[in-house]
Amino acid sequence: MPEAQSPVITPRGMKIEPSAGAPFEAVRVSKTVLHTCRFAALATIDPVSGYPYTTVTNIAIEPDGTPFFFAARLTLHARNIEADNRISLTLAPFGKGDALTEPRLTLVGRAVLIEADEFETAKAAYLARYPKSKLYLSLPDTLLFRLQVEGVQINGGPARNASNITPVDLRTDLSGADALMAGATDEIKRLNAIKGEATRLASLAGKKAGNWKITSIDPEGINLAASSDLARLWFADRVETLNQLAKALNQDSK
Repeated sequence: MPEAQSPVITPRGMKIEPSAGAPFEAVRVSKTVLHTCRFAALATIDPVSGYPYTTVTNIAIEPDGTPFFFAARLTLHARNIEADNRISLTLAPFGKGDALTEPRLTLVGRAVLIEADEFETAKAAYLARYPKSKLYLSLPDTLLFRLQVEGVQINGGPARNASNITPVDLRTDLSGADALMAGATDEIKRLNAIKGEATRLASLAGKKAGNWKITSIDPEGINLAASSDLARLWFADRVETLNQLAKALNQDSK
């Protein structure tokens, strides 16, 4: 039998009794942070000094829950990734007061360049989430990297820690949802054209009224964006077709 691979996040050297912490839905909190955080701290490895180099970047999400981000080829972090693609992303609601009282999600893995055959799809998804990105996505040295997540750590706030979350827990299963995903782009356009619909859905997700737009749909929920905020509306049940989506949205309106 092959040897078990060592974890990319080394466990702490002390045992923490689960009863000492406050209970929370670690997977749901993790996925909500993943889908609704606009920014992330991106840590790469300097190829000469070996020291970590950290910057801040926007985060976008592919339909299966894979995070990806922009980098200009001339940046230090792009150079670092080219030399060693092991990176870490920490997603947190920056700017919301005391950061240690809010959920923070750390992802560790390898940055993989999004190649030409997938680039335009990823670029469109990024632009939908960050409309002002058209100012830099048109640069000739634009790169998009996805993170192949190999390790996860969620801190839900004081006394809310979970180290048993796995990369699989963060993924959205697209199997059986071909019909939904094939029609998602047109359905997003249709829903966004209905006056007030995106705002209604954002309100159901607990957000205030604003100029909301639906940016993506997947079997587990809908992502929405406003000028300075993101929202995730989770479906009560898994959705695999446009008919099921319509029923889910109709139920949410009741």
